[in-house]
Amino acid sequence: MIQPASKNIKTSTVRRLKDLQKRINDQPTFKDMVKKAQSLWKSKSGSKVGKAAFEDIKQTLIDMCVSVEVCNYCEQNEANDIEHISPKSFFPKLTFVWLNYLLACAKCNTILKSDKCYVLDANDNTHFVKRGTQPPHPIYAFINPRLENPNDFLILNMQTFEFELMPGLNKKDTAKAEKTLEILQLNERSKLLEARESAAKYYYDRIERLVNILNSRTLPELKSHLTPYDTRFDFSQNITTIKAEIKTSFKNNIQIHQHPSVWHAIKKVESMTNSNWKNLFNQIPEALTW
Repeated sequence: MIQPASKNIKTSTVRRLKDLQKRINDQPTFKDMVKKAQSLWKSKSGSKVGKAAFEDIKQTLIDMCVSVEVCNYCEQNEANDIEHISPKSFFPKLTFVWLNYLLACAKCNTILKSDKCYVLDANDNTHFVKRGTQPPHPIYAFINPRLENPNDFLILNMQTFEFELMPGLNKKDTAKAEKTLEILQLNERSKLLEARESAAKYYYDRIERLVNILNSRTLPELKSHLTPYDTRFDFSQNITTIKAEIKTSFKNNIQIHQHPSVWHAIKKVESMTNSNWKNLFNQIPEALTW
């Protein structure tokens, strides 16, 4: 998990969300608020105004994704669901709050996260909340990527490809990190572990190729380091210009690839501990900022 880009929705969409949320907040009891939240969510796009608002929300969330329309939780599957980070069944006052939305896949949102809820008391102890029950404490034991940087809580182990807790976390943040991993099963899903390893190999291959390209002295040598799919460059230009274009292209490839948490761990850990990565980054130090 990494923090998605921050973008704003239209003013008209903000007004629509406030109107819908007020109708929930005006309910007399928690049970009534949850019932109203569920009802309004189901019918949110039933009117012309509502449809326009949620088309804006969906497109903005797509633009914010950590990769091209990829789930912000698992970084693997296609993201189609407007996810309530704090579930509306437990936090109805956040049903129509923009900062409570994220784009997620059906696996993470509906199957795994669903209505699982843990909260933290004043002493940062964790409590499970049954569905249909009002949380006894207001702090949700889950990382909110819209408001918190997951990289402050988690780092990927590049040997096991499992997430580990960042050293030095306090009790509250430890609970949030542990429950996030538990609910989303980010370390238990074998396909995710395999995909992260594959992403690591992709990143290494791409940077190694780029180093060889930038070190090439002739155009034939440069071309020998390209794949059959790197064919959109204008090779009639001088070699310096071609190298600059290729570098920009490779940078873009890396920045939109799935599993950006792998790239983050490579930059933060592997660049200092792995001799092969050290050598590559020594030759392209600016890649550490990509």
